[in-house]
Amino acid sequence: MWWTDEEWAELVDPELCGMCADAHLPENEHSILVASTDATRIRLVRNQAHPGYTVVILREHLTDLGQLDAAQLSAFWRDVQRAGRAVDTAFDPRKINYLVMGHRAPHLHCHVFPQHVADDPLQNVDISDGPLYLPDAELDASVSALRRGWQASA
Repeated sequence: MWWTDEEWAELVDPELCGMCADAHLPENEHSILVASTDATRIRLVRNQAHPGYTVVILREHLTDLGQLDAAQLSAFWRDVQRAGRAVDTAFDPRKINYLVMGHRAPHLHCHVFPQHVADDPLQNVDISDGPLYLPDAELDASVSALRRGWQASA
């Protein structure tokens, strides 16, 4: 069963939105800030079961692609594409999946989800694989590599 009307109202309320509250922070419970643009924030996810797993979060609290005007839509997808290029440069995946969902966290964001040679291509994509939390030094190296990839993809 879907969220009740009251639950959904709370989830879509920008005053209660977790992404609005912490996507701008250098680090939060779920991810680390890699880059920011006028439209989005690009964050490396702490769960690195798929090396390079990143999210691109719209700065403005909107819940669906249909709410974006043409300029916003173009800027969002341009940043998603650049994040994908950065992940490709830094982590050399075989393929990158791009997932826009939001039924649990209805703040527009895109999961940039790399698939590597060791991954089973017949397995359904599951963003909760793992979790695999890297030691601090490895996580720092991944963040640095992604930042370099981001700069190189400008």
